[in-house]
Amino acid sequence: SYAGTKTVEMVVVDWTTDIATGDGKFYLHIPVALNGMNLVTVHAEVITAGTTGTTDIQIANVTDAVDILSTKLTIDSTETGSDTAATPAVINAANDDVATNDLLRVDVDAISTTAPKGLLVTLEFRLP
Repeated sequence: SYAGTKTVEMVVVDWTTDIATGDGKFYLHIPVALNGMNLVTVHAEVITAGTTGTTDIQIANVTDAVDILSTKLTIDSTETGSDTAATPAVINAANDDVATNDLLRVDVDAISTTAPKGLLVTLEFRLP
């Protein structure tokens, strides 16, 4: 049921700024309201599409020292969202749960040759 879903949207990179690679582009502290929930949906969106190659994004649980995605979020060349990616993101069921005070991190592992601008990442959590 979507009734118990909690959504978090992160502005990782400002709308007019080129995306660059690197770990820790954004950090998210997990509050009590998300305790015991599983990450069930991920989405990335850029404001201006990049060209040539993909932009690849990983969500890591710093507290547990694990990557949450077994297949990274990708935004394909000339696209603005991960929803149209040729290879959809896959959430690793063994690493999808969060607890109060966990720290999540957004990593940008690759960018298109012509960098996209602006980056939003949306995460949806739900009780198992």
